[in-house]
Amino acid sequence: MTLMSIMKFTSVPVKPETLRRLKGYKTGGASYDELLNDLMDAHPPEAFMREHFRRLAEEERVSWSAVRGKAKG
Repeated sequence: MTLMSIMKFTSVPVKPETLRRLKGYKTGGASYDELLNDLMDAHPPEAFMREHFRRLAEEERVSWSAVRGKAKG
């Protein structure tokens, strides 16, 4: 039995444009799993959370409905 046969995988839905961008980061024989882990290692959650808390403290609050409205364009 190989490692690949016992590993569990999942699907992550992304927009076609996001997949196109992600493919731009993929080099050589790296898997998407390796690529995503490399990207997350480069941006650890501590730094992400510091930025999130900074924005909460310093930036104007926007309602979720306003965010969704902007996303729909």
